Amino acid sequence: MIKLEGIEKSFGNNHVLRGVDLTVNTGEVVSIIGASGSGKSTFLRTINFLERADAGKITLDDICVDAANADKKDILALCRNTAMVFQSYNLFQHRTALENVMEALTIVQKKPVQEARAIAEEQLRRVGLSDRMNYYPHQLSGGQQQRVGIARALAINPKVMLLDEPTSALDPEMVGGVLDVIRSIADQGLTMIIVTHEMAFARDVSDRVAFFADGNIVESGTPEDIFVNTREARTKDFLKHMLAR
Repeated sequence: MIKLEGIEKSFGNNHVLRGVDLTVNTGEVVSIIGASGSGKSTFLRTINFLERADAGKITLDDICVDAANADKKDILALCRNTAMVFQSYNLFQHRTALENVMEALTIVQKKPVQEARAIAEEQLRRVGLSDRMNYYPHQLSGGQQQRVGIARALAINPKVMLLDEPTSALDPEMVGGVLDVIRSIADQGLTMIIVTHEMAFARDVSDRVAFFADGNIVESGTPEDIFVNTREARTKDFLKHMLAR
């Protein structure tokens, strides 16, 4: 289980996160939806300290961290148990798909090269890239690069996977394949928090959906609660706009 309590974040005078609370149970998939600028991605990035929250508490199983006062040991403990999939892939351009996946295993986890290679090969096969392991990023489509990013995240065996708009940088014809990979991982019971603008995907893959606005969760519930039995006017307006696109 991961529990986030009272997460606050400001950039200067811009109060981006306003005391966000969210609990995600083990094996649960929670999608976060909302307009651009509502704080979704910032919230996701505070979970593994890509952005340090100004206040709040993060609990992941037996790890409990005061976000504002976390030291390097606390941050490392969270980072070792979470993995981020970025919207812009963030691959090393001078390394092959296989080497990109091996990087954290050898550098951070200090695994022997042969063990890291075996794990990386397994995860690349898992995302359908067994025939692209020795390709460089510039030789791969956007969808294939994102699948390398997913394999890299899976390789460290995280307790929680964080996905930040994983299809937003893709051409439309590439989106479906990446979403299928994410869906298959979710079906295997990995705890996931997904920031997404793909409403049909969020409805299909999620155990719960949280609607973000003005730096906080306005409404959350099952996909049926959010997409069918919507309570809040702001959620209704957002979904009306998104589903009309």
